[in-house]
Amino acid sequence: MERGIELAVVIPVLVLGPLLQPTLNDSAMHVMKYLDWSATKCANAVQGYADVRDVAEAHALVYEAVGAAGKRFLCSERVVHREDRVRILAGFFPQYPVPDKC
Repeated sequence: MERGIELAVVIPVLVLGPLLQPTLNDSAMHVMKYLDWSATKCANAVQGYADVRDVAEAHALVYEAVGAAGKRFLCSERVVHREDRVRILAGFFPQYPVPDKC
């Protein structure tokens, strides 16, 4: 609080959920690339995910939390291996040619 500013930081992972705008944002495009075949395979890695509504709630909770100043708060609902993610997408959207291997 050297300059009189108290700061707490919410650090979300990949944020997904309902869109406010009619166009796809970067997070939605991250998923869409597996449905439109612009990504023909997935990386052998894991990815953290958070719902946009949970991230908004996390911001409100951190704002109201006593003692939050000077701290960082990671916001993640779950971590999924990318191969599992494409399997989940294939189950929801069987009409799309999602990659089947990482």
